[in-house]
Formats: sequence, structure tokens, C-alpha cells
Amino acid sequence: MTQENIARYFDALTQGAQALSHDADLSMIDGLIEVIADINAGDVHHEQGKPTPAVTEQIQNIIAKIDWQNATSTDLRKAVQLAILKVNRDDQTQANHQITPDGIGYLLADLILQTAELKDGDTLLDFAVGTSNLLNTVNGIVEMNDIAVKRIGIDNDDIQLALAAAADELINHDQTTFYQEDVVSLDADIPKAKVVIADLPVGYYPIQPEGAYITQADDGRSFVHQLMIEKSVDFVTDDGWIYLIVPANILSDKDSKKLLQFVTNETRLKAFLQLPNDFFQDQRAAKAILVLRKRDTIGNSEVLMGQYPTLKDIKALQKFLQDIKTWVKLDKEQDRA
Repeated sequence: MTQENIARYFDALTQGAQALSHDADLSMIDGLIEVIADINAGDVHHEQGKPTPAVTEQIQNIIAKIDWQNATSTDLRKAVQLAILKVNRDDQTQANHQITPDGIGYLLADLILQTAELKDGDTLLDFAVGTSNLLNTVNGIVEMNDIAVKRIGIDNDDIQLALAAAADELINHDQTTFYQEDVVSLDADIPKAKVVIADLPVGYYPIQPEGAYITQADDGRSFVHQLMIEKSVDFVTDDGWIYLIVPANILSDKDSKKLLQFVTNETRLKAFLQLPNDFFQDQRAAKAILVLRKRDTIGNSEVLMGQYPTLKDIKALQKFLQDIKTWVKLDKEQDRA
């Protein structure tokens, strides 16, 4: 029944987005934002005579014929995720705006639950939130473990953030706080979080970064993902944890010298875990989970390093997850020593 519900919600969202985009000459992503906003409002918004009466009736039927209020948050998140995948494909959205797959979110959430000791009322912050699929995926697993956290999302792209906010109202009843900010030059007062996450964009930062960054280039443009790794420390509480999805070669490529200097001297590197190879069609796009804490955090355990096996090999995956549990137990014992 759940799969049928997800299919119904997906069809309604994508058909509504397509109708609005054609009728009002919008991109598919703008059409999706509008249809989700209409569902949230329970009525169709009109501007400059659009949508036309025929499309207005179509959206009204989408609102009326589905019990959106009583749909589960998991079903809604998956339906919205699939709709975003479709509109991104139709709009030929750039790579850095693609959503983070569920598989990565599940592995990240498991690691967070084992290490960060989250409790009710703690804050979970994604400072590259995009359309918020990673944040919602991790939050869903956290909620399944009976932990209710506050959520913050930051992004500098107004369209991505508008979709994240609309989806949050639909899925989570508008419980996430969003900030539209360029985190590299951010000077706003953002609450610090017990857990900081991000699937970092990869590439060059378009301007000279403000302030003194250890990771900024001496000449030319700096790498935005390196600057954001450095910035992540500003968002975490003194006892908090940072979990970043980064290129798998980020600590070993020819441009890693300054980043290694920052990680070694300014943070406590806790783990570097490469994600399963079969998550990536092109191994040049392979990614890893980088786990950091503040430099003055207690403890002196060994860095957890390794690579997740394919999720198809259940025995190998179970052994790898057990190795993580063993490391976590040792890490906590050394913290208490």
C-alpha cells in the first residue's frame, strides 16, 4: 500500500508541476514549488491571470482527491524526492544541485546515531541543504529511533531553498528553520548544532573568500568544498560532531596540502569512510564520509578508516558495521578515561 501511495503522490506532484510549468512558462522546478505551495495552502495561488481555469481545476483536484494531511512523512518524502529527480532531469539541473541519494543518507544516519549520542532537543544542521533530501532522510531515521531534534538548513540558492521550505511544510509541518546565506562569507548569527552535516558542492568558489581561510588558494580561485570543510567548525557545538560527504580523494589529491594542514591542526579527525563503489557509476565521482570534531574535544582514539562494501553483500556489510561499533565503543571508553 505504501508503494501505491508514493506512486499516487508522485504522479500528482509531477503532473501538477508539468501543467503549471507549461501554463505559466515556468521551469519544472518552479512548477513543483508552486504545486506543493498550493497543496500546503489548500488553494490555488494566482498571479497575472495564471494558472488558467483549466489548470486551476487540475490543481484543485490534486488538492482535494488526496488526503495530504494524513499521509506519512516517509511516503511524502519519497514522493517529493522522486518528483525532484524528475524535474531536475527535465530542467537539466547542474550536478551540484542533484539530491543526495537515500543510500548515502541511511549510512550517514546510522553513523550519526552510533557516534554523536543525539538526544531530544539537540540540533541537526545541514549547511548545504539544497532541496533538503539528505536532512529529511537523516531526520527520518533519527525519528525512527524516538529522538526529536531541531533542524536548520542553510543554502545560498533561492530556488533550491524555496523547494526545501515548501517540501518541509508538506512533510514536516514547517518545523525546519531555513537561512538563505552564502556560508563561506556568512557572518549571520546561526545557532550552533550538536550534529552538522552536508553533502558538499565540489568546484571553485567564484570570488575571493572574505576573512582568513587556511584552505584558500595563494593564487587564483579556492576550492569551495575545502572552504566549506573549514567553515563547518563554526556551526558545531563544543561537544558536537561534523559529518561531511566529500570527494573520496580529498585528503590525497595534489591540492590537499592546505586542507590537511587545517584538518590536522584545527580539528580532531575522527573518521574517513569511503562509500560503496557501486553507489557511483563513474569512480572519479566517488565520495566518502569525513567525520570531524573540534580540536579541543577530549579523547585520543585512532582514526576510523575504511570503505563500506557493496550493500548487496550482506555479510560483508554486517562485518563492516560491527567494526564501526567496536571502534565507537573503544572511542567512548577512551573519552571517559
